[in-house]
Amino acid sequence: DLGDTSDPRKLVVTEFRIIFEEDVDDITFNLSTGEGLNGLVNTGLTIKEGANYKFELRFKVNHEILSGLKFVNKTVKRSLIGSTDEIVIGSYAPTSEPHVFTFPRYGWNECPRGMLYRGKYSCTDSFVCGGSDLIPEVEHLSYTYPLIIAKNWP
Repeated sequence: DLGDTSDPRKLVVTEFRIIFEEDVDDITFNLSTGEGLNGLVNTGLTIKEGANYKFELRFKVNHEILSGLKFVNKTVKRSLIGSTDEIVIGSYAPTSEPHVFTFPRYGWNECPRGMLYRGKYSCTDSFVCGGSDLIPEVEHLSYTYPLIIAKNWP
């Protein structure tokens, strides 16, 4: 099974979901279409300060094995506060069925809290593979969206 051979993309992120520990609806975006990607880029995310969350990715691999797939998230707020997280997702063979990756696997991430952390951030996510001496780094998908850390849920 080589996945969808009519699609030229090697990696197709079908769903980007944020799961909350609180009794709040998950935030879900379909990144496999331009419309879904534009929805994330234009509307962004609003998360309550101190909320516990996980990311869940659903993706398909087409044509050939993706080796050393990584999710890179860069977050910047007015050049004062910023962070870069690089999560190794792994190596995946092509298939028609979506792969599911949830992180953190155990426990939860905690959204920062406090007046200093509230406000609007710019986040850039990218999906890359390779990056060793033998395999050059290839970026499969990259997008930038606004993130708002708010005192309360919208």
